[in-house]
Amino acid sequence: MTQNEAIKTINDLVTISTKNEKFVNSTKEPSKSFGIGQSNVSFIGYESLLKYQTSLELLYAFNKEIENTISLKKFEESIILLIRKFRDENIKCDTHLLQDFFNAFLKIPKVDSEILFELYGAEMQNDILILGDFTIYNYLLSKEILFKKYSHLQEDLFFDNRKSNIYLGVKVTARENNKAVEIADELVETFENVLNYMIADLSHKRSVGVFNFRGWRNTSRIICNNTTMGFHGSNEVSLPVKIEDKYFTDTSQGNDKIWNLITKKNKTEVENRLLQAIEWIGKGIHDKDKSKALVQFVFSIEGMLKFDEKSIITPSIVSQLSEWLAFIIQDDLDKRIEIAAYFKQIYRKRSAIVHGGAKAIDLNDIQIALQIAKLMTISFLTTEPFNNIKSLQELNGVITKMKFK
Repeated sequence: MTQNEAIKTINDLVTISTKNEKFVNSTKEPSKSFGIGQSNVSFIGYESLLKYQTSLELLYAFNKEIENTISLKKFEESIILLIRKFRDENIKCDTHLLQDFFNAFLKIPKVDSEILFELYGAEMQNDILILGDFTIYNYLLSKEILFKKYSHLQEDLFFDNRKSNIYLGVKVTARENNKAVEIADELVETFENVLNYMIADLSHKRSVGVFNFRGWRNTSRIICNNTTMGFHGSNEVSLPVKIEDKYFTDTSQGNDKIWNLITKKNKTEVENRLLQAIEWIGKGIHDKDKSKALVQFVFSIEGMLKFDEKSIITPSIVSQLSEWLAFIIQDDLDKRIEIAAYFKQIYRKRSAIVHGGAKAIDLNDIQIALQIAKLMTISFLTTEPFNNIKSLQELNGVITKMKFK
């Protein structure tokens, strides 16, 4: 969006907005209203509401510095105030007024914060563990460090009702607390997916998380029919994960690199795809539905290696994916042929699930898909030349040369 387009967008929003003083929508059309009485700003009707939502998102993304440090909620509140002012004072937006609007956000100082989350399912013996830009605290051993670091913390106010003694600290920079929490929440979800990727427990007995922790659970069932009645109960127990285990920073698996990759600025195309692939694998491991898990493992491979993201998947693209996988994972010719065949078999099952609702997925299918997906990510993390490739165009050139050696 250019500056002139942003100006026109704001003026258009003023034009399509209405003052719904009685807050009544007699047409029962979808609407969105802000404020009451004379201060009300409303967008009523499908077309008007769609225009508002699309315009809001485009204006929010207009200045990346603001998008990265101010929450959409605060930005929307300011946009509505601006629309109300322009409407009531019969003002048209221009270059200076647009700059004043955005500069008001940029004048708000940026603040460095550390957001603390209770981390479930993990245990550790030390006081602090550093994983990239994440800090894990054993509260019982590190509370003096925390209270010295943040003198305004109060134990009885913030920690008395804790359900875990392990905390995950995430450092973020923002111009308001809502945005700081929003950024931290996104990073923590990635952290959870990465941990699931590393733990790789398809039995779901080990789980570590903040939002998606799978803990102990009892399931009760009553069996009823015309002749008998019965009770069937089952327990699911989550085993603790020793978060200090050297495996989580193992260089041979490339695990040590992933933590810094999560928060790295200006990632290359391959680094972005790699982190997304790792997250898809983590989500698949966490999912108890075998069909969904397999689809997510294949998504990780597609997202990592699909050369033309806009094209639909065709037999030729499946062949490209299987060939690239084989060259990335294996050096031996026979093993490459095996990998390519495995992937095509798994992809056929993925397509049957997505297009036909097939349910015939067993644990062996899941294990093969997981193994192939993880071998792919490990190659990009640890094996030359793949660990130095920055784009898919470059990857295409490398594999082409390998094929014609």
